[in-house]
Amino acid sequence: MVPTIVQFKLTKWLTREVGEERADQVIAYTQICHVVALDTPIALAAAEAARAHKLPTADAIVFATVQGQRAAILTCGGQFKGLPAPLAWPAR
Repeated sequence: MVPTIVQFKLTKWLTREVGEERADQVIAYTQICHVVALDTPIALAAAEAARAHKLPTADAIVFATVQGQRAAILTCGGQFKGLPAPLAWPAR
């Protein structure tokens, strides 16, 4: 499952770091996953998550999206550490 905000963040970072062609390849790969678009229920849940957990906007959207899907967060960072279920863990 891939939230659309993750596609945005990946495209932005990969284009800067490795170029547009590689970014396009990664985004093409994400499209074979279940892509979850930002909608009103997710936006409202994200606003609450941002307030309750002091999360930046994009992280709050990811958090709210995976909670709505009852999924786990796979991340390379620690920004979700200590937050309530779904489970969050760093990729190593």
